[in-house]
Amino acid sequence: MALLFFIGVRVKVKGFQNIDRNKNYLILCNHESLLDVFICAGYIPLYFVAIELDEHFSWPVWGWLIRKWGNIPIAKGDIRKAKKSLSIAISEIKSGKSVIMFPEGKRTLDGSLGEFKKGAFYLAKDAGVDILPVAINGLYKVKTKGDWNIRPGTVKFNIGKPIPYKNFKDLSVDELKDLLFKVIDSLKKY
Repeated sequence: MALLFFIGVRVKVKGFQNIDRNKNYLILCNHESLLDVFICAGYIPLYFVAIELDEHFSWPVWGWLIRKWGNIPIAKGDIRKAKKSLSIAISEIKSGKSVIMFPEGKRTLDGSLGEFKKGAFYLAKDAGVDILPVAINGLYKVKTKGDWNIRPGTVKFNIGKPIPYKNFKDLSVDELKDLLFKVIDSLKKY
């Protein structure tokens, strides 16, 4: 985070009080930049692993970093492999770790919230874990997709109130997906 500060990136954080450090969560956050997971790691005082696109694991430097972190690869378009990844994530949650996912499945180009994929919501229901909603706003301008330059700017990071499993266990996956879309969209507007 110090490096980002030195470059001129300012992060305004809201909602620290919403985190119970003695619990683990499925952390769901919108996806603005390749730097999202690092911003989350810098401002969410929990140990978590990320579910990340499998092709990222072959990138030089980045792949090494995310393997060392313990991130879980997920294959795009391969249901069998995706189910295996979600099974690994359930094991991580059951062992007491938090897991972060970016349910859009891809980064925004313009800051708008993209359509959510269903995998994160199957995971939440199957793991029986509370959801910690998080929104990032402005990071897409700092580090844009396809450009390795990092620009000065202000990023808003808003941690929402956890959604207990008991409050969504009877919802369908689609209902839960729609609920979280609304929650994260409202958190982006702080």
